[in-house]
Amino acid sequence: MLASEYTNVLVAVIMVTSFLYEFSNRFRLYLKFLLYYSMVMMCSVMAIPLIIWRPRDVRNTLIATFPLRSLNLLLGLEWEVHGQEHITVDRAAIVVANHQSSLDFLGMVYMWPMFYKITAIAKKELFYAMPFGLTAWLCGTRFIDRRNPDRAKASMNAALAYVKEEKVKLWVFPEGTRSMSDEMLPFKKGAFHLAVEGQLPILPIVYSSYRGFLSHPLKIFNPGHVIVTCLPPISTKGMTKEDMPKLMEDVRAQMMEVYRKTSTQVHHPRPLAEEVKKQR
Repeated sequence: MLASEYTNVLVAVIMVTSFLYEFSNRFRLYLKFLLYYSMVMMCSVMAIPLIIWRPRDVRNTLIATFPLRSLNLLLGLEWEVHGQEHITVDRAAIVVANHQSSLDFLGMVYMWPMFYKITAIAKKELFYAMPFGLTAWLCGTRFIDRRNPDRAKASMNAALAYVKEEKVKLWVFPEGTRSMSDEMLPFKKGAFHLAVEGQLPILPIVYSSYRGFLSHPLKIFNPGHVIVTCLPPISTKGMTKEDMPKLMEDVRAQMMEVYRKTSTQVHHPRPLAEEVKKQR
């Protein structure tokens, strides 16, 4: 009798959840992000016993993030990568990418196997988001204390030395914070300073706009199609600090051109514009 009552409650919960998911944009957005963050934390816990034996090894990333690839299916995200031929596995480089949302991380997870040896720069505060922070540290993520310039500089220099010695790629979001506007935010100097200082090539990565399926103000998170474009590496050989302003300007201009072009080529199953029309 008790089992039957539990079954009835479970069926009712599933039915209500399915109804709200289909007809409530707000519920769907919150449920998807709850699923996303919960899965990241759960996978972090599961990965620690598997990767703790070789701490700070960037290859741990392939193990820790493998289960997260299933999230793309659950969240309705399709990643389409262009220009994969520009990724040279056994070569150090500074990867610069535009930053729109925490969903960028799932794009990184999708692309990790293409790079094989890659790590990322992250703000120090993320280290304390346990257990994710510990797992990220074990995977070789470089945490930067942006509030302390001296410590930040020392951390960046250490990251550069590691990248060059181990032929690892270092992923940086040069905008410094998330933005889903028409224009990318002005780039900060950090990534370009590392590239020029280490005479390493810059590998630009461009995510097409998320605005066709995601809107936090409107509380909409529909299935989405994202085109990720790997541009040809940009050499910094022979460049000095005096060349950095033009280098930053040129890289941003190239990325903006691709951003505008690919953002018109995506095909979303449920375009956000149609959802907005329904609400009017």
